[in-house]
Amino acid sequence: MPRDRGHLPVRRPARRIRGHHRALSAAPENISDTVAARAMMCIHGGAGFGKTLAVNICLRALVPGEDVRKITFRARPTARAVRDELFTVLDLAGEPPRHPSELDRLLKTALADCPRTFLVDEAQRLPGPGL
Repeated sequence: MPRDRGHLPVRRPARRIRGHHRALSAAPENISDTVAARAMMCIHGGAGFGKTLAVNICLRALVPGEDVRKITFRARPTARAVRDELFTVLDLAGEPPRHPSELDRLLKTALADCPRTFLVDEAQRLPGPGL
């Protein structure tokens, strides 16, 4: 069994690693194109195959001025929790407005004023409408 730098044993069949390597090797171009288009993309796959690592590496390699914000939600967050997390990650001043429509307007204005790239790790935790 192969060892990972003398630590814990690694049990991944070679064919699974090769298949995921091909998919992850396309990540830099796909991420770069997505950021340039201000679009949305999803990278998915089994646990432990390096999706988050690959995305983080690709995002660091982007234009140095790119504003990247990482968000991780708790399991099944409410719409209010999603709004509050966006308010926090955008570093908006003060307290978030209590009324959802006011908070939505504030978030939309902040996002329109300055485009950003968001890395939503563990996005499967979001309910459909939350995403």
